[in-house]
Amino acid sequence: KKGEGTFSEVIKAQSMRSGQYVAIKCMKTTFESLEQVNSLREIQALRRLNPHPNIIELLDVLFDRSSGRLALVFELCDMNIYELIRGRKKYLANDLIKVYMYQLVKAIAYMHR
Repeated sequence: KKGEGTFSEVIKAQSMRSGQYVAIKCMKTTFESLEQVNSLREIQALRRLNPHPNIIELLDVLFDRSSGRLALVFELCDMNIYELIRGRKKYLANDLIKVYMYQLVKAIAYMHR
């Protein structure tokens, strides 16, 4: 288990086909139909924004009609920016801050193109 929030839980898994490690976001809410799933803003936005080197890649959307359960499969990252900042005992080096800020600005610029 990588993390948990109000609406979902994230687990680390390994693809049986490729052996690639992925992050699976299991939604706590159940859904009635694939149309309802496809209308979710998170899914629509990620599909429009991919691929981009500074935006997490949505690899697959898994929907089980019988249970209404939804899982989003993402590339696995070591940590998110919040975890990076929160876990620090010392300040980040200025050069590293510049790299992270550049990546964030590139992603935001791409979202607003």
